[in-house]
Amino acid sequence: MLTAVVGVLFALGASALLGLTAGQTSVLRTGLLLGALLLLSSAAAVLFASRSSLGALATGLTALTAQSMVFLAPIHAASLTEPWLQRLVSTGFMLVLAGLWLGGSWGMRLARRAGQAQGHAAFRLTEADRTVGSTPTPPPSRRRDHLLSLPWVIGGLALAAFLLPRAYLRAVAPGVQTGPLLLAAVLVSFLALAAAGASTAHSTLGARVTGPVLVLAAVPALSNDMIPGGHLVSRLLPYGPNAVVLAATGIELMAIGWGAHVARRQGRANALARLRSGV
Repeated sequence: MLTAVVGVLFALGASALLGLTAGQTSVLRTGLLLGALLLLSSAAAVLFASRSSLGALATGLTALTAQSMVFLAPIHAASLTEPWLQRLVSTGFMLVLAGLWLGGSWGMRLARRAGQAQGHAAFRLTEADRTVGSTPTPPPSRRRDHLLSLPWVIGGLALAAFLLPRAYLRAVAPGVQTGPLLLAAVLVSFLALAAAGASTAHSTLGARVTGPVLVLAAVPALSNDMIPGGHLVSRLLPYGPNAVVLAATGIELMAIGWGAHVARRQGRANALARLRSGV
């Protein structure tokens, strides 16, 4: 129950930080707000991984509920009165947050189970190794999972980056009738983001590599031309997302990847502890 409450608060806090960051022109304030988002996301991910993935599920559902309320409002984003809320909705970050964390909650859950299976296998190998004349069977290699996780994450993000910006901006614009094609594009983008988050069930390599790359790619644009390459993001992604959302997406990916890694390790450690104690 605690993790669910934290998940709701985390979704609201992360969204508020992004809304405040989107309107900043100061490099220092932008960096501080994104740093706060990184600390908040990392702490939440470790808590969810060590306690329960229900918190990650609550995070995704909270963000999805908030985004759905905007979609269902008669004039969409124009119905919001606070400027930072309007900036937040215009970025599409709530939908990104919902997709990544809903997929990430499933990834953490499966990673914990996989860790438990690894713990059982490690215990059996230890017992077999102690038996005279027995040759233990080595555990299966995870190289294939590691290799596939990177294109899995990149593919999901690329599909979302291609479909979501134009479709999302039209879907939240006042006076625009949300048609089936528009909804389909948003839905496919959401599922692609969820798939990227769920990839951590098999390996966290994709999330933990892609996340920092996205953050580094956004740094020149966030530096107000103090670092060369500030126009790279706008050239590669002319319809969005902007550098702030790109960095925030990378931060959430890193947090989810780290959370799934912790969940796997804890599942393994708990399984070994139970087996060694004879429980």
